Amino acid sequence: MTRSTLPLVALALFIIAAIMAAGCTGSVAAPADGNIKKFSSADEIREYIRNNTALAAEEDGYGYGESWAVDDAIRTMVPTAAPQTATAESAAKGAAVPAAIGGSTDHSTTNVQVAGVDEPDFVKNDGKYIYVISGQTLAIVDAYPAASASVISRTNIEDTPRDLFVDGNRLVLFVTGTEDTDTSSSGDSTAAVAGEKVMPYYYRNTLPVTHAVFYDIGDRTHPKVLKDYTIDGDYIDARLIGPDLYLVTREQVYTYDMDRITVPAVREGTKTVIAPEVYYFDNPERQYAFTTISSFDTPGAKEKEARTYLVGSGNLLYVSENAMYITYQQYHNIYRTMRAQPLSGIDGTGSGSVVSLSGASAPVLWEEFNRMSETDKQDTIENLKNAEQESFQKEIDQTTTAIHKIAINNGAITYVARGEVPGIVESQFSMDEYQNNLRVATTSSVYTTRGQYEYNNVFVLDSAMKTIGSLTHIAEQEKIYSARFIGDRLYMVTFKRVDPFFVIDLSVPTSPKILGKLKIPGYSDYLHPYDATHIIGVGKETGTNDWGGVSTKGLKIALFDVSDVDHPTQIDKVEIGDAGTDSAALTDHKAFLFDREKNLLVIPARVVTNQPALDGKSGEYYPNIWYGAYVFGVTPGTGFTLRGTVQHGTDNRSYYWYGSSQNEVKRSLYIGDTLYTLSSAKILANPLDQINRTVATISL
Repeated sequence: MTRSTLPLVALALFIIAAIMAAGCTGSVAAPADGNIKKFSSADEIREYIRNNTALAAEEDGYGYGESWAVDDAIRTMVPTAAPQTATAESAAKGAAVPAAIGGSTDHSTTNVQVAGVDEPDFVKNDGKYIYVISGQTLAIVDAYPAASASVISRTNIEDTPRDLFVDGNRLVLFVTGTEDTDTSSSGDSTAAVAGEKVMPYYYRNTLPVTHAVFYDIGDRTHPKVLKDYTIDGDYIDARLIGPDLYLVTREQVYTYDMDRITVPAVREGTKTVIAPEVYYFDNPERQYAFTTISSFDTPGAKEKEARTYLVGSGNLLYVSENAMYITYQQYHNIYRTMRAQPLSGIDGTGSGSVVSLSGASAPVLWEEFNRMSETDKQDTIENLKNAEQESFQKEIDQTTTAIHKIAINNGAITYVARGEVPGIVESQFSMDEYQNNLRVATTSSVYTTRGQYEYNNVFVLDSAMKTIGSLTHIAEQEKIYSARFIGDRLYMVTFKRVDPFFVIDLSVPTSPKILGKLKIPGYSDYLHPYDATHIIGVGKETGTNDWGGVSTKGLKIALFDVSDVDHPTQIDKVEIGDAGTDSAALTDHKAFLFDREKNLLVIPARVVTNQPALDGKSGEYYPNIWYGAYVFGVTPGTGFTLRGTVQHGTDNRSYYWYGSSQNEVKRSLYIGDTLYTLSSAKILANPLDQINRTVATISL
């Protein structure tokens, strides 16, 4: 290559880059009006879904088009019979037992995100009894004192029990199942919208339903069903605030393979007790779901209110004492967006012809360039350089998160506003309401002319769900693994090769800023406040492998000191096991038990030790697997101190990489001076001052 050809080669490179930029720049279209509207008829719902799914598909370039059309009537489904969800089967006889008689007022509760907002779980305790779902059974254990602990009743559940709440002498069980809608109608049923009549029909289908079953547990040996409410759709989540229970269900709208769409309703037996009005937004989606929020009075086992929203499909929920925030992701077709956004300096036809200084497009790039004066050539090259640099700064976000804010108050459900932020919300802990603002942490996956990459953001939305503050491009090429909002601070962990632990200031909502960060090996999947200046992290340790990459090692528990916000430090850490070691606390915060006053931290663990054991039968070597819980004391002065372990089982013959053993501990709790650890097979009771000694084993 001669020196004289270099300018032309360089020019060609600039032009090629600019041509690429012509198809790769652009931004996500601004969302349509988020004001809520209400459907007035079933026909209106049908037409809305037909038109908007087709529109969204066309805009995204996925080509679903008319295959998403809805051609049949929308109905309210009324079952022909009420399924009996549960029957109580007593394991012991006796007189009625008032709540927590002889129990301890000193007992643990479910680890929740927001104080005063209880979250459902498969196990609860009230200081005397443990209520636990085990397979298809609801078991009640007289647990305190531990020496005489035993199962006093077992209730067989017909469908799939999911979660429960306990409030005094009321237990609420959430059960999922299906209903066979082998249904006929004479045309006199009434739809849930505008009193519209349903045309006669007969057809067979199976759809998901959720049962909210209210029990009277005044006599723990004989739980009695008071009410069994059926709500159309899958169980998503629930919250209990004082006596008011809020249940969220979702019914996917599969318009491409369903003859009819079910408008959700709340039923008791064959009677529809609430036919919710259906609300929507002028916001096309590629997929729709009916998201229904139902509220109940727990002591009275009485329905209160229900609202259904036709929104995109999602299931992430954050709830404060006064509001519920429901999110879902919106995925964008970046290639269609790229094609639709020509760059200044290129004609946008895809022919690669440069727009000349006069504005006329030349059919051949080099002929146009060669006719330019030397000055015009230099100007053109400079313009292309500038356009290329500009294109590198433009990004196409592949995903945005829609957030719907719904006010809740004494069972009343009132829609407030819709917001939208770029990126994906990692978990409910990536959202937090503080002083009437919602703070949100997201991970964006974007496309530019440099290729695809990730970064992280923090947004602040006001009470009307308008974005008033933002901090973007945090830890590029990493994603959020855990986040915790505490007061006017956000503690956030991202990860790719090392664990940057960020301290972010939100004291000025309009101007979030990074105060400090700490880079250490490993990462934290869950962050929990120890006090105002110390944070506990639970995750995995990592190391560098022989190929220069990052390998995951054992379980890691870390204690961070954030008293100097500009320079956070890790003051202690514990590593448990080798690669393959896991804990339920990494994916479910309800498995994390911590009490600062008791100096108690309990982490359930499946510990893998890569020191092979010989199997005498097969002659092969297998890793050692230990199932149980690690119990620590923890203070900022001493760090972590192992108080003992509780073993539920071992296994040297099979390796549960992708499955779960019946001996794997999923939860722990304490009542008085006793620690209880729960696996699918059993509950073990161990004194807090003698962790290694088991005083009772309760088989489940």
